[in-house]
Amino acid sequence: MRTTRLFLFALFLMASSAAAAEVVDRVVAVVGSDIITLSDLKKFSAQRSANPHGNEAAAAPVSKEPLEALIREKLLKVEMDRLGVGASDEEVNAAVQDVLKRNNIPMEALKGELSKKGISFDQYKKDLGNQIKQMKFLSQVIFPRIKISEEEISKKAGSSPTDEARMKARIEIMQARSSNELVKYLDEARSKTFIEIKK
Repeated sequence: MRTTRLFLFALFLMASSAAAAEVVDRVVAVVGSDIITLSDLKKFSAQRSANPHGNEAAAAPVSKEPLEALIREKLLKVEMDRLGVGASDEEVNAAVQDVLKRNNIPMEALKGELSKKGISFDQYKKDLGNQIKQMKFLSQVIFPRIKISEEEISKKAGSSPTDEARMKARIEIMQARSSNELVKYLDEARSKTFIEIKK
């Protein structure tokens, strides 16, 4: 009898654990063929809380609503995959070397700093790869959509500007407008992508 009770109690615990896992990992949204789970959303929200300003290199426009921001990230990923925008191992390794050079630190020091923050080196390289992909996407897809007049460039560059000053002015205007242009692009992509938000 005692054995039967223990067995039933064990089954109850297993069922409770399964139910809890189901609640934690329930699907909250579907974007194309990708899903967003509740645990994904919690992790994303925690990362945003830890770093409220986000990643400077990230292309995804900021949204105050965590789920909406995560949907935009997924949309951006879908579009980069569709257009074949990628980052090679060589590009990622070159980016790591650039970080070491700019900060004048050895590889072990970088890994040590990452470890203190609870980030693995593999995850760090993956994040760098995503940043490279996003910057390529901006350069190849978003920047060409932005129209800038010669009058705007002249106004920004000042009187009698050099070619370098004009180029700098063009880049600054483009960067200032890239976020809004990306929002427009993702809105267009959203209208063509299956998106379902679960209640």
